[in-house]
Amino acid sequence: MQVAKQKRKENIAEYILYLYQVEDLIRAFKFDIDLIKEKLVANYQADEKTSADITDWYNNLVVMMEKEGIRENGHLQFLANLIADINEFHMKLMELESEKMYVQNFRSISGLISELKQKNKIAKNDIQLGLDAVYGFLLLRMKKTKISAETENAIKQLSQWLGSLSKLYKDFELGDLEL
Repeated sequence: MQVAKQKRKENIAEYILYLYQVEDLIRAFKFDIDLIKEKLVANYQADEKTSADITDWYNNLVVMMEKEGIRENGHLQFLANLIADINEFHMKLMELESEKMYVQNFRSISGLISELKQKNKIAKNDIQLGLDAVYGFLLLRMKKTKISAETENAIKQLSQWLGSLSKLYKDFELGDLEL
C-alpha cells in the first residue's frame, strides 16, 4: 500500500508493474488473507493501525480480483483502464510531436514494439506490450533464468521509453505539461 502510493506519485509504469507483482503474490498465497498477513503484512514492521490499513488494502485487492474473475491470470480492471489512459496520452504525444525527445525515443523502439505485437496477440496497445515485456523479464530474473544480451538490451530500451513516458505523464497530471 505504502509502496504503491509512492510509486503512483513518482512513476506510473513502476506502479503498474508493482501491482502486477502484488496480483501474482495474492495468487501465490491462494487469496488467503491470513497467509497474506503472515507473509507480507508482517514484513512491513508497522504499527497496528498501519498494519490494519495494509491488510485492508490487500483484502480489497483480493475481493476485486475475485469479483473480476482473475484468480488464475489477468489484471485488475482499474489497471487496464489506467493503461488505456496512458496509451491515449502516448498517442497524443505522438500526434502532436511537441515532446521531440519522447517521439524520437519511441520511434527508436518501434521495431521492437512490432516484434512484441507478433508475440503478444492479447496486448491491446503499445503501453501494455511494453509493460508485459518488462514484467515478463522481471519474472525471468526472479526465476534466475538465463537471459540473452539481446533481450537485456531490448528491455533496457523499453524501460527507458516507459520511464520517459512516466515522467511526462507525471508532469501532465501535475499540470506542468499541457497538450
